Amino acid sequence: MYGILTKRQAEVLRYYMLGYKQEEIARILNISQPRVSRILKTALKKVELAMETVKYYKELKKLKNARKMGYKEVIID
Repeated sequence: MYGILTKRQAEVLRYYMLGYKQEEIARILNISQPRVSRILKTALKKVELAMETVKYYKELKKLKNARKMGYKEVIID
């Protein structure tokens, strides 16, 4: 899971996804709540960017396959 996230980002995100509040995460990890907030914001941005990258990769793959089949113009959603 640490591919795009630091170990700390992964920890914070895991607790957040399990339903813990930021204050609880801060207490568990012995860090401040503002730090949890910053870490969470950065982690969520990274995950969102990774998901967008996968989406565009899939669309490019569709385009490449369509061109192999002889389509000159392909509309990608």
